[in-house]
Amino acid sequence: MVDFTEQVQRLRADEFGRDLFTIPAFEMLLDLYTCRSRQPRSLTALTAASSASERNSQRIVHRLAQRGLVKLRRDPNDGRRILVDLEPAARELLDRFFDRLVELVAVLPARRQDGQ
Repeated sequence: MVDFTEQVQRLRADEFGRDLFTIPAFEMLLDLYTCRSRQPRSLTALTAASSASERNSQRIVHRLAQRGLVKLRRDPNDGRRILVDLEPAARELLDRFFDRLVELVAVLPARRQDGQ
């Protein structure tokens, strides 16, 4: 399992970038990815999905926006509220990440049998 966990960490860093990608950023992207019915999400609700402080979470969301992974916009019903949408490119990136993760899991028992 330790080897598998290291592979997952490397995969996540390779797919999303080491300079941006932190656990809180991944938590927020997962929240947007898995909660399609609740999109868009308010910035406040999204930062609550993260293990980082609210201030750090907001910084991370802005970096995600700069990278083109999320789109920020004002709520048309409440101009004070910021809404966050997952961009199609981010959805494709997450789809690819989970496809590769499934591939890693599929070969895990074979490696154990080979003594690796």
